[in-house]
Amino acid sequence: MPRKTLPLIGALLAALAAIAMTAVVAWNQFTGRTTGEEPQRSIEAVMAPGLEMGGPFELVSGSGDATTLDDFSGSFALIYFGYASCPDICPTELSTMAVAIDILAERDATAADAVTPVFITIDPERDTQEVVGDYANAFHPRMVGLTGSSEAVDEAAKAFRVFYSRGPEDEYGFYLMNHSGFVYVMGPDGEFVTMFNGGSDPQAMADALATYVISEPTS
Repeated sequence: MPRKTLPLIGALLAALAAIAMTAVVAWNQFTGRTTGEEPQRSIEAVMAPGLEMGGPFELVSGSGDATTLDDFSGSFALIYFGYASCPDICPTELSTMAVAIDILAERDATAADAVTPVFITIDPERDTQEVVGDYANAFHPRMVGLTGSSEAVDEAAKAFRVFYSRGPEDEYGFYLMNHSGFVYVMGPDGEFVTMFNGGSDPQAMADALATYVISEPTS
């Protein structure tokens, strides 16, 4: 890709992010789900009716096992798309997920066990099975790291409406990945439940998870 097109892509990404956030805020206001009314849900991104989110995928775990969404049937899956070479945002989001689950465990250990944290790479070229396995486990012992072929990763990202693109390489061949940063919650039946905005507070995430996990059966 010509380097002169990169600023245009960056500007386009920023514009899309702004449009998406504006739509979320507007829909929250339209439905009456404001921070004042439901503080425990303030970190959730509410979608317009009819917009499908989440879907089946076929990836590979850090241990080399073929993994699909069905493998999480009977439990809630807390899913984040990122990459192991990410310098700041991905580690922050994965840490938030891990802390939220630990907070939930202090409140209800059974509920916490019903939530499986999942890291799906959007950089399969560098994030091999071993890399995603070690990376995920560094954040939480129960976190599952998933990778796959470029095609398989792309299909998974499309199912969750995740945008990602590869940045330019530096003189050492290193590059960053641009990507959206929502955290998705899939229910025991494999259906989309909700998604959290990036930069959410772990306590707020734990509180929101509790409203779903504790009130719903997981089997």
